[in-house]
Amino acid sequence: MLENLSILIPYQSDNGVRDINFKWIKEFYNTVIPEAEICIGFSTGKLFNRSQAINLSAKQATRDIFVIADGDIFYDPAIITDSIKHLKKETWIIPFRKIKRISKNNTKKLMKTDPTWPLKCEVTDFETIHTSKSNYLGGLNIITRDKFMTVNGFDERFVGWGGEDDAFSCAVNTICGNYKRLDHTLYHLWHPKVGYKRNPNAANNLKLRELYYQARRNKEKMKKIISDSQSIF
Repeated sequence: MLENLSILIPYQSDNGVRDINFKWIKEFYNTVIPEAEICIGFSTGKLFNRSQAINLSAKQATRDIFVIADGDIFYDPAIITDSIKHLKKETWIIPFRKIKRISKNNTKKLMKTDPTWPLKCEVTDFETIHTSKSNYLGGLNIITRDKFMTVNGFDERFVGWGGEDDAFSCAVNTICGNYKRLDHTLYHLWHPKVGYKRNPNAANNLKLRELYYQARRNKEKMKKIISDSQSIF
């Protein structure tokens, strides 16, 4: 089951906290899901182009099930096997309902331990985020290669933080079918925030996201947007 898995991780170095976290995350995957293929897409522009990084990681992938995972999250690896079982009947999977945002100090302590599951450092200081149908669509997605390619991957016109997950969700839901959300928990490592307010391209991202929103449930309109998108595919 896990031998058919490619884990796609978009990343951009910050020469600091994110790099420390990312090193731990890579070791975590090598330890807890050693059968999986790890594909890292590096964004090297001034602004992080997460869409491009995901597409670059997908271009490296040789297997049929994609796990699109941010480089600052981890989880019980049993989530993946559960998601793959659901993927037999569902179009794609968003496997979490809660996110535990770990505090700065707790993250630092965790980074000093070996990355494994169960954790060797207890997570005791965190903020719990609850998802809904319309938010927290990214972070961890499980989808087959063919459905990912059907929507041409992620739209690389999204530059800087925000909007690309909403657009991808709209595209896949409209063209392929709706996602199923499972009742699991993600753990998010602390790092300095960016957000829309610090993204000089935020207005463009929001306008582009609105195009995807307006095309929801209309396959012809969505196909037109996808045909106009920027993608290495």
